[in-house]
Amino acid sequence: MKLVILDSITTDRNLLIISLERYFRKRLIDFSLHEYSFHKNMFDCVNFQCEKLPCCFINLSETEQNGLEVGHKIREMNQDSIIFFTSNSTRHAAEAYRMQADGYFLKPIRTKELEASLDKSLKNINFVYKKIQIRSDYMTMNIPLKDIIYIEVFNKTCIIYTKQKTITSSISLSELEEKLNKEGFLRCHKSYLVNMHFIKEYNDSGFFLTNKQFIPISKRERLKHRETHLNWLLKSIHD
Repeated sequence: MKLVILDSITTDRNLLIISLERYFRKRLIDFSLHEYSFHKNMFDCVNFQCEKLPCCFINLSETEQNGLEVGHKIREMNQDSIIFFTSNSTRHAAEAYRMQADGYFLKPIRTKELEASLDKSLKNINFVYKKIQIRSDYMTMNIPLKDIIYIEVFNKTCIIYTKQKTITSSISLSELEEKLNKEGFLRCHKSYLVNMHFIKEYNDSGFFLTNKQFIPISKRERLKHRETHLNWLLKSIHD
């Protein structure tokens, strides 16, 4: 795993490096560590588009206002990147979590908090590599779960919308629901199965996804579905 640290304060970088080395060595996980004082140097040296799962620690200070922009840029280049922010204040915490940061650490960073967040991120990596096997157009496909945004059934055909393309299959939505309901997917409507990782916000009628798609909610069970999504979010935070 490639670990990238962006912090202009040398002492803080060194303290974080010590904690990260201790964590990954204790768990026998291979890693490489790359530290930078300036974001320009980091982007010159790290090709985020080619990295599988870069794990980034970006400092946010009162004087360096571009830290959140750096996080956004990394996510645009690599949607699977793991992004933690470090800071001396909580000023940017709300905005950091709105961009789905994996963690926000106040300095000095507490070892237990750092390790718990890393444990959670490594657990989520298992989701990144999970796949579902689908029969489509006389061929079998293995689709990564992380790429499935939502699934819709139309005329007894399931349409699977992924980040890259649309896939059709004769498999029933109920069968897909059974396979995916423990993987963060919600049957929020008789015609839709949505990946809760992509839910950005909601109203009384349905969910708005990160790709700006709107997914309707069953009116009869809308409170139940919103509660399911909220519980999933809370579990994701505390796992």
